[in-house]
Amino acid sequence: GWSKSPTILGRESAVKALMKARSYLPKGYNFKVWDFKRTRDVQLLIIDSFMKRLKLLHPKLSDRKIMNLVYTFAARPYKVVTDPGTHRNGGAVDLTVVDKLGVELYMGTDHDHLTVVSALDYYENILPLNSFEKEARKNRRVLKKVMLKAGFTPYAPEWWHWDYDK
Repeated sequence: GWSKSPTILGRESAVKALMKARSYLPKGYNFKVWDFKRTRDVQLLIIDSFMKRLKLLHPKLSDRKIMNLVYTFAARPYKVVTDPGTHRNGGAVDLTVVDKLGVELYMGTDHDHLTVVSALDYYENILPLNSFEKEARKNRRVLKKVMLKAGFTPYAPEWWHWDYDK
């Protein structure tokens, strides 16, 4: 994740829901968590990183359009955030699924990949799919199924981001 701390903290209800989601995974599988609760300072670091990366990816876009793209993939750094289902309040988690050997399942993109391919349902509407895309679709479906069953809400542009606002 983005924090300098090796400890990942989350709101108690969200952590309990994540443990429930884990119980729905195939036997021996687990989650790899990148981020749960984030400070505003970490959020500002993320925004800066995303802005630099998106400028490289889209050099002809104006700064305003780049910022609009940034806020597709990063929350605005408000000083006060009241929504419980956010990283700032420990209710959002960025994660993936790992197999019995601890190897990440193939999801089609890396974590924090800043294109439309990162959308949770991206591979649901693309035909025909090659073997890599079929694997990514299958694995995203597994993630989606267990997270929804445990009460999480997806953030559609990012397969890895899940909110828990209860």
